[in-house]
Amino acid sequence: MSYRPRSALVWFAVGGGAVAWALQFVAGLAFSFAQCNQPVTRWRLSVHAWQAAVAAGGLVIGLLSMGASVWLFRRTYRVGDMFEEERAGGGSAPPTGRVMFLAIVGITVNFLSLAIIVMDGIGAPLLRLCQQS
Repeated sequence: MSYRPRSALVWFAVGGGAVAWALQFVAGLAFSFAQCNQPVTRWRLSVHAWQAAVAAGGLVIGLLSMGASVWLFRRTYRVGDMFEEERAGGGSAPPTGRVMFLAIVGITVNFLSLAIIVMDGIGAPLLRLCQQS
């Protein structure tokens, strides 16, 4: 295999969607705390619009990460053809089998992260602000 993926691309493919969801979650909490807590000068911001915008940004990053995972998987799915070369020590810098495994993990994790981002992006703007349960 002549293609050698960079480690940053592999790790973005694995964790990009999860990190995007985590940032979306923390931003949503920060917006609700800023709007609903009782400081002297309460922020007046459109929390629902900000949550929708952050969800859209997280969705874009998650889709890019999913695309990178699928692309890496398609580049490395013929790992059986390269097994002898890898076993002899003549493989690529990150072993092809490891890249394929991480691409599969990335596809799975990104699918779940995208589902959570979409559900949170749709559900959060539909809820009323500052309601105690």
